[in-house]
Amino acid sequence: MMSPLQVATAELTSLRPVPGFGAKTIYRGVVPRTTDAAYAGQLRLRGITTLIDLRELNEISREPLGDIPGVRYRGIPLYCGQNPSDRTLSENQRLLLDGRGARLIAALRVIGQPTDGNTAVVCQSGGKRTGLVIALLLEAMGVTRELIIADFASAVREPGYGLPGHIAATMNDTLNWLVESYGSVTGYLLSKGLTGAELHRLLELGAEARASTVWPLAASS
Repeated sequence: MMSPLQVATAELTSLRPVPGFGAKTIYRGVVPRTTDAAYAGQLRLRGITTLIDLRELNEISREPLGDIPGVRYRGIPLYCGQNPSDRTLSENQRLLLDGRGARLIAALRVIGQPTDGNTAVVCQSGGKRTGLVIALLLEAMGVTRELIIADFASAVREPGYGLPGHIAATMNDTLNWLVESYGSVTGYLLSKGLTGAELHRLLELGAEARASTVWPLAASS
């Protein structure tokens, strides 16, 4: 059996940086399963001061995080109810984009808020929910579609959603649908409540993002 320190270390390695964000780094991954002092200390080593938890209330009640010293916790349940595991990946994404746009914007708004530290976005598996938030962020910043899709496909590992190639195609179709329906991903974000000033703040965070820095994230998984 692993010690608490080994568990905390393994969980921390599941947090992957989304590189190229200048002075602020965004991490993405699975929700931590422990809130002991060792884990909190390792979060501090990575400069993480904000943790965005996209899980549902019933998921949080089973595995509550509690207070992590020095970390601002923001719970933003995306589904507003039971995790719809019976839906296809495409249906899942349309549900969130059509009906939970305000909550997606809330997560992006927290990412864009000025802070003295880095931000981690997590959900139960680190794939569908976290992946959609990060994909919207990177698409709005102009990161190449190929790299966004590769990153998303590398994070969704639930067998029911098919092989990585199918997962990648699904995300590509979803982003194309946003462009067809709203003119652009930016148009979608603004229509759901993101302000021009907030969009500018997100673009400032990603001003240094380049394909050469994002590619290792997608390719290494």
